[in-house]
Amino acid sequence: MKVVLIGLSGDTDRGRRKLAERFPTADVEIASRDELLTKGALSRLSALRARRPDVLALVTERLAWQRGQDALLLFGAMAGAQRTIILDSFGGWREETRAGSLARAPARLLYEVNVSRRAINLAERELVRLEAAVGRAKPPPRQLDHARPARIVYLRTTPGPGTQLGGAASHINGFLNAAEQLGARVSLVSNDEIAGLDGAKPITIIRPEPAGTSRAAFDIRNNLLFTAAARDEIERQQPDFIYERYSRFSWAGVDASLKTGLPLFLEYNGSEVWVGRHWDRVNMLDVLERYERLNLSAAARIFVVSEVERGNLKQAGVETNKIIVNPNGVDTDIFKPGIGGEQARKKFGIADTEKLVGFIGSFGPWHGVHALAEAIQQIPLSFRIRFVLVGSGSLLAQIKELLAPEEQSGRVIFTGSVNHPEVPVLLDACDILVSPHVPLEDGSDFFGSPTKIFEYMAMGKGIVASRLGQIGEVLRHEETALLVEPGNVGELSEAIVRLTENKSLRERLGLAARREAVEHHTWKRNAQTVLNAYGDWLRESK
Repeated sequence: MKVVLIGLSGDTDRGRRKLAERFPTADVEIASRDELLTKGALSRLSALRARRPDVLALVTERLAWQRGQDALLLFGAMAGAQRTIILDSFGGWREETRAGSLARAPARLLYEVNVSRRAINLAERELVRLEAAVGRAKPPPRQLDHARPARIVYLRTTPGPGTQLGGAASHINGFLNAAEQLGARVSLVSNDEIAGLDGAKPITIIRPEPAGTSRAAFDIRNNLLFTAAARDEIERQQPDFIYERYSRFSWAGVDASLKTGLPLFLEYNGSEVWVGRHWDRVNMLDVLERYERLNLSAAARIFVVSEVERGNLKQAGVETNKIIVNPNGVDTDIFKPGIGGEQARKKFGIADTEKLVGFIGSFGPWHGVHALAEAIQQIPLSFRIRFVLVGSGSLLAQIKELLAPEEQSGRVIFTGSVNHPEVPVLLDACDILVSPHVPLEDGSDFFGSPTKIFEYMAMGKGIVASRLGQIGEVLRHEETALLVEPGNVGELSEAIVRLTENKSLRERLGLAARREAVEHHTWKRNAQTVLNAYGDWLRESK
């Protein structure tokens, strides 16, 4: 039996292991996602047919988020697979025979077309209504009650690859924990569980439904479902303000703010229009742009992670007094030296004479994993250096293919996605941590505030990072890190080697970086900025 495995998103290696349990005697062959996505529909079918799969398996990050599942099952059947499986890294599994997919396809596709059309038509009407309402809205005066803690409803809406784990989950956990430590009461309304979240925290989960003929139709339909349920929950809880992590095709916070009169505080990590055009391509960009303007207009305050993003919003016409720069941070009580790294080194078989270089990230287009892979290949084998690459994402399969000889020899270790509590332990196992970010392909200024930079700093390790945007502002060359030209593979490999050979430099940089993180870059500081902004807004709105 032959199983062809395609990683749409999520952890392909974990998917392979699950398939090996299901089909222990099968030959599992991995097909490149990019090889199929860059072809037209007929070419994709032809390419897959040529592989002659008995089973087509598709790995996704989260089954409930995967749009077009019925179309994927039909695609597998038309490609000749006798069985098609869609699975994720969290136990999700959908399996269907070729005969079943072909028989059910007409009714399923008609249903998808109808629900998508209805959702888009309803969303168009709602968009017009909300645009008009935001222009007229004036929030009623409110009084800050200093006798009780601030009450916040945090909205986490549209899902996407990489948001279950990685920087997004760290940001949500960091803000929620810090706000509570500062005395606020925070309730989370989310479309899914958040990795690492304390089970005692109040959370309302509004599950997405996987119907939608396109990515935009899926997001819009689930935005409508989420908005209605979130509005009811906010009306029930009556918080002091709504805090929303802005995401694609979402207006839940806008709708609830207009309905309740509560101010909307928007966490804006970047333009979803830009992302939809350059990274995670999506249709209906003109409508998405209207969604984005609506959120920016309705928000009482907008929190951006960098000065570059503040400039982008000012250029887009957003009122300057609404924009607050609030970089990402780290919990220095969780990310700290000496929390289990030695055990992790033993697990990986790292000898005392070897130096371990670590990278953690979502393997996205701006994390620089291609540059890192080339740098690894340039470092001679005579240097006793090994590498651990933590995480998953759209580029993981490419990087694993590029570094296949290094992985086979044990020089490079890929862990895939790991549970949230494991992250600081893995970082503690390393001697050096790397952040090789590269410039944005369209030439835009780098607008990010990478969470991993602050986590690296808190670990007290030697850091090699790109001199790019906020990274080059937070880290100082030769003081808290070694900074290299973004995308310069030679400089990257030389800096890694230099740190492996100079223990005193590693220790000096690590101590200084840890001190900076503790004094200036905690999530408590991030949360305090939000709470202070609410107090300022109250005084101004009287």
